[in-house]
Amino acid sequence: MGRLRRWQVWLAGLVLLAASPLSMAGHAVYTGRIGGNPITFVVESRNSVQRAIYFYNRHRTPIQLKPAFLFRPYEFGMDELDTVGLPAARLRFDQASFSRWTPRLTGTWTDYRSGRSLPFELELLVYLDSDGAWPAGTHPLLQAASSDRFYFQVPIERDGAAVRTIEVMDKSNGARWQTLELAEPGCNRGTATVQVVVERGLTQLRTAQSAYCNAAVFQWNAAKDRFEDALR
Repeated sequence: MGRLRRWQVWLAGLVLLAASPLSMAGHAVYTGRIGGNPITFVVESRNSVQRAIYFYNRHRTPIQLKPAFLFRPYEFGMDELDTVGLPAARLRFDQASFSRWTPRLTGTWTDYRSGRSLPFELELLVYLDSDGAWPAGTHPLLQAASSDRFYFQVPIERDGAAVRTIEVMDKSNGARWQTLELAEPGCNRGTATVQVVVERGLTQLRTAQSAYCNAAVFQWNAAKDRFEDALR
């Protein structure tokens, strides 16, 4: 291969990496408490922007958070969103760093309506980036979308890895109800990989389609009490 051809291949690869939806991204999974309530917390860092989800371990319904603007320098906060997407509470972090080298997070959770504040403490459980996972291995990444009965996880061994299975988890006890195998490796969209859609009264799980991966659709079969591949 000539020098010019090698340069063209390298440049094409660089453009593809820059266009990747999860380039310069990582996911940190924490476990801890808000006040006395155990929670699981997942933060996605993408191009220096952080978004997060968490759930209370007794309910297991994911709650979405978005970055909040704070007037004080060197402080970082996230707004907890209600079911219609409006800010309901704020999490203020004592340290604005979410990585393998930040094993512990502390801060304050404040409810907007009542003004009640509770301290929170989080311990790093898993960190995923494009180089791999810490600790090494495959880890379930919590999804932001859920149904009344189930929440969902995507097992991956590194950030941005192709999706091969979806774990359907029972909210009532946290046990795995079903593992769905994709016919082809699916697009990884971080905590937004799995979308929950209700169409004609039927609940569907969907993954995105792009030029690099095909969509997957699983539909709930009430008679069999399980999801089935709707495209086969």
